[in-house]
Amino acid sequence: MIDAASKRFAALAAVVFLGVPLATYLAGDPRGLFYVHVALGAFWFGLDFFFKFVLGPSLDAAPDDAAAAVNAHLVPKMVLVAEPLSVGVIGSGIGLAQLMGYWASPSVWLWAALGIGVLLLLVGFGPIHVLTTKLAVELSMPDPDGERIEALFGKTTQWGLVQTVLMLAVILTMTGIRWGL
Repeated sequence: MIDAASKRFAALAAVVFLGVPLATYLAGDPRGLFYVHVALGAFWFGLDFFFKFVLGPSLDAAPDDAAAAVNAHLVPKMVLVAEPLSVGVIGSGIGLAQLMGYWASPSVWLWAALGIGVLLLLVGFGPIHVLTTKLAVELSMPDPDGERIEALFGKTTQWGLVQTVLMLAVILTMTGIRWGL
């Protein structure tokens, strides 16, 4: 994946999506970490929706050779963005809860957010990672199998929809945390 997307791209994604939240957490400023967490979360959520509801259907409607050419470059970059982004969002949320003192007396909302965050990571680093890796390998073949690509893309989309539902659920739990319910 790293070679397909480029080492420079992978390093930049890791620095931005992992380094920025870590540096902000280590600075000990909950306001700064709040903005980093919200910005990364909004980016992850927006990327998720854009990919599933705009780009994915557009590529599905495109001619197979055009979609394959785009996906060969897109899939490795998406993996190298989505994975550190998910860790950065969830890690910054856990760190933010610590900086704001929420772990001293955790609410049901905090435990729910943590549980959903863990599920998001399990889905992202489990079936979605495996499927997108298989997809990237197939797309890099000299003569990619269109039926296999379509099947892998379909399964990835199904797991991605699970992830979307989990994202919506974690947003609801964060609302409960912020409102002190």
